[in-house]
Amino acid sequence: MEKDSFYKIDGKTVLYQLIHLKQIVFEVTDACNLRCKYCAYSDLYEGYDERKNEYLPFEKARMIIEYLADIWKNNTSTSLIEPVAVSFYGGEPLMNMKFIKEVIDYVNHLEGMNKKFFFSMTTNAMLLDRYMDYLAEKEFRLLISLDGDEQGNSYRVDSSVKNSFGRVIKNVKLLQVTYPEYFDKLVQFNSVLHNRNSVYGTYHFIKDVFSKKTRIAPLNNSGIKKDKQEEFWDTYQNMTDSIQKSVNCESLQTELFISNPETSVLLNYINTETGNVYDNYIDLLIDTKKQAYSPTGTCPPFFKKMFITVNGKILQCEKINHEFAVGYISDNKVEIDLDKVAKQQNDFVFRYQKQCSVCALKKKCPQCVFQIDSINNSCTKCLSYISKPAQAKHEQSVFNYLRKHPELYGRIMKEVRVSH
Repeated sequence: MEKDSFYKIDGKTVLYQLIHLKQIVFEVTDACNLRCKYCAYSDLYEGYDERKNEYLPFEKARMIIEYLADIWKNNTSTSLIEPVAVSFYGGEPLMNMKFIKEVIDYVNHLEGMNKKFFFSMTTNAMLLDRYMDYLAEKEFRLLISLDGDEQGNSYRVDSSVKNSFGRVIKNVKLLQVTYPEYFDKLVQFNSVLHNRNSVYGTYHFIKDVFSKKTRIAPLNNSGIKKDKQEEFWDTYQNMTDSIQKSVNCESLQTELFISNPETSVLLNYINTETGNVYDNYIDLLIDTKKQAYSPTGTCPPFFKKMFITVNGKILQCEKINHEFAVGYISDNKVEIDLDKVAKQQNDFVFRYQKQCSVCALKKKCPQCVFQIDSINNSCTKCLSYISKPAQAKHEQSVFNYLRKHPELYGRIMKEVRVSH
């Protein structure tokens, strides 16, 4: 039996990710004009800094942008232009529009680097009518949170416990009418599945009203407070169960395509198990099966993005508990020790080394260790660990699903793998 070869990252690995950073996300404020029951910063969850209606100062944004700009100028070839997404997160980001405008003006005047910036935002659309002209002008990739019709949206209430549905629909329709090309090209929807809506109702409401598909996801079940478990599970609804309850279940599955959980599992299997899918030319030319790898599927720091909290903490992404910050923006400098960042990553992922070595999903693990609630327990079990017999049973269920829907293989290879 071939022995696994694990590698640890170092400061140079972290620096490489910063050189090629794809996205920087600013939590522009922790204030919000809604009080959504299931919000990641609501009373259901733990792991985030106390919400104090703070606003991120532009000066801290300027410092981190300058820090990155120095890295980019000194380390990147000028022969290739790399895109960087500058994203705005909350709270409700439109409540700190002054900050957003200052950041955009600043990055658009940067010189001497091979970066092209574009902008994105997730918004509840409550203030969309005030700022839509600017968003359209700057070609923001806009993700609007809407859970379907009035009943489906009834958890999204303001401080007076009034449903936000009427105001949101009015604002979004105004954007659609005023800037139809922008709306068609750059505006998307995001919906949370819970016990007051359904996949079918939510999907078709947004499709019928706005001619758009929406991303539907169940509530995040990581980081739930112990005393809120019952309340959480009363609110939770499973995607597959909701789809199966639909009157036209098979038709809905076809429309959802890879958003259907069963088809998503098939897509993942084709990507990881067939040996016919390569993410890049390096994977095609080099036998990566013989290369050393890091335990778990945790991204290297800054592989996907950098997240700046309203308090100036620097994290690998917004889904990670604030206690795992890898840096900080003080009043006068950016504090990131690349070697310490690497050490924190290694310390946590290597707790799972023994499990990884016997797991059927090794080298293709989907689990981020920072999404394991018991991560601080050195004896904790990886949530995605699977034995070889269990994996064989899972593979059989994938084959059975493909036999029932043979058309999906061709559709996945054509519409997802080729056009993506």
